[in-house]
Amino acid sequence: KSILNQSYKNWELIIVDDCSSDNTLEILASYDDARVIVISSLVNVGAGGARNIGLDKAQGQFIAFLDADDLWDSSKLYTQLKHMKKNGYPISHTSYDFVTEEGASCEGGVSASPYVDLYKYMCTTEIGMSTSLIDRGVIGDFNLDLVRTRQDTKLWLDLLGKGFISSGCPEVLASYRVRQGQISGNKLKMLRRTFSVFWSVKQYSPNKRIMLYLKYVINAINKRF
Repeated sequence: KSILNQSYKNWELIIVDDCSSDNTLEILASYDDARVIVISSLVNVGAGGARNIGLDKAQGQFIAFLDADDLWDSSKLYTQLKHMKKNGYPISHTSYDFVTEEGASCEGGVSASPYVDLYKYMCTTEIGMSTSLIDRGVIGDFNLDLVRTRQDTKLWLDLLGKGFISSGCPEVLASYRVRQGQISGNKLKMLRRTFSVFWSVKQYSPNKRIMLYLKYVINAINKRF
């Protein structure tokens, strides 16, 4: 609904149902809108694989992601596209806040920096996947790793590692839902996985990678409060 309610109307919504066990497909069938395309995966491929299915189907120049439990402000696409086209940015992201399972505001959030390069991203991992917008006309075609977790982090490390910069919109234009049982909820496992993807960044020495990882851990704690 937060996509259907966008003030910017020239979009296509590709929904990849990754073997859901609830009534997702029944709900989606009730929407009569030619811009909404539903793809049902025959096997569970995880977030990276599901996003790649959507990327292969997408016709647009600009690519945005929205996880199933997150929300967009109604002006998100309009504000972000205007920001990118005016300044020629290849990637952008926005500030975002946290909401509970019931949609109520809760503590924490992330304020978008004006510019994020590889170094800045490794310190903060501030680019929320559901806030991002990518210009394929500049970046070219891309895909995500098929790992079950941190495929989003790996994507930003890869793109920023090529020299691209993401420009941040200061407005809070998305909400990240904090809920029980979400894949990213196992903090120790996520810390190990994040260290693994950080270690794959060859642009920096081992000592610098460790230093950047420690900065990331501190910022990860801060953004929850």
